[in-house]
Amino acid sequence: MIIIDWLKLESRRLFLKKYLSKSTLLKKRNKKEDLRIKHERPHEVFYLHQVDDPYSHLCCQVLDQLNAAYNIKITPLVVGEPPESATPEVELLKKHSIDDASMIAPFYGLDFSTNKNKMSIEMIEKAQTILLSMNSDQFISMAKIVGEALWGNDIKALDEMVRSTTSMTKEKLVKKIENNNKKRKELGHYLGAVFAYEGECYWSIDRLPFLEKRLQDLNANKDNKILVLERNSSNNKTLVLSQTIEIDFFISARSPYSYLALKQLIQLKKRLPIKINYRPILPMVMRGMKINLEKGLYILSDCKRIANQKEISFGNIVDPLGKAVERCYSIFPYIKRLDKEEEFFDLFLTDVWAKGRHGYLDKTLKNIILKLGLSWDDAKKEVDTNYWRKEIENNRKRMYEIGKWGPPSFSVKNENGQVLINLWGQDRIWLIEEMMYLMKDKDK
Repeated sequence: MIIIDWLKLESRRLFLKKYLSKSTLLKKRNKKEDLRIKHERPHEVFYLHQVDDPYSHLCCQVLDQLNAAYNIKITPLVVGEPPESATPEVELLKKHSIDDASMIAPFYGLDFSTNKNKMSIEMIEKAQTILLSMNSDQFISMAKIVGEALWGNDIKALDEMVRSTTSMTKEKLVKKIENNNKKRKELGHYLGAVFAYEGECYWSIDRLPFLEKRLQDLNANKDNKILVLERNSSNNKTLVLSQTIEIDFFISARSPYSYLALKQLIQLKKRLPIKINYRPILPMVMRGMKINLEKGLYILSDCKRIANQKEISFGNIVDPLGKAVERCYSIFPYIKRLDKEEEFFDLFLTDVWAKGRHGYLDKTLKNIILKLGLSWDDAKKEVDTNYWRKEIENNRKRMYEIGKWGPPSFSVKNENGQVLINLWGQDRIWLIEEMMYLMKDKDK
């Protein structure tokens, strides 16, 4: 790469390092809070609700509890589908969301069930019309009921609720949704099931604890400091399995969530009988997909707070998109032959996501190889070859076969090769452990 490319990467590294720093975050928060107090505004939490989104149905079930626990004003906004630039595989996302929400709901004491992957536009618009006609208090008390009718295909119930609301033309409905979509963009997000508070967004129930912690730091809680929503877990039990779990880990060197997932899986492996098969895939952008600005910035900010919570170093970033990914993957066949995949990816991803090192440089790659106790003379023979591309493409195809489209994804199997569960996202690593507890109970 020429010097101008290096300078661009360095400029971006310095910008992101400052953008993601704790001091920058605190300055932003303090500024927002000062303005809120100056203008005598309440602690206003915007809630973005997409009626045909399973995660939104989970989130709306905790609104009354949030309202009761904190001195906040909840402002619900009924939004439409996310923009195409944020959802490259719409149909896969919809099916995945239904499966995922169904799996996690019981662990949070929430309800979600449906026997349908698709619903008619007519029913979606009825649900939107009902909720858009309500004030905030009515929305908080009725959103779950509307969602249950929609996901349960209860046309009669929706029609009855529509008749009790103020009539709304199709044009007015579309306009209201468009305006709320614009507001969503202004708030810095692109999905439904999002809580937005003073410059920061918190997606779904997975991020709700971060919002609660922030509100508690502002003394906005009414009573004690117990979180409204906490996940039930089995990890307080002793877990001893007679068999090893095998995980196909679809990982991307350009995915910060893959980096966070890798660190967590390495720790999990120290406690439990797990074998990980590393299945690198090309980043979505290198597969022709696009990511809009809101999504890109949100992902990095989100990864930073997760990393801080889990005490994982993150934020001194040199984007490995392009040449760095290709050179990393070109060495992978050599690394795989020597059974060093985990250590290799751990070092490479740490370099580009936490240590500010340029992943395409010979110096960076050589340093990694030497840390692994391997021969750079042997490894560099593989650099810039194209032998790796067939395997990476096969990994992509396999990932799509299990219904996932992006990293990090996981296919969890027993020792007989039987697939137990397919997951997407570092948020679901805890489900792998829960699956192992379930296996233990079945072994009794």
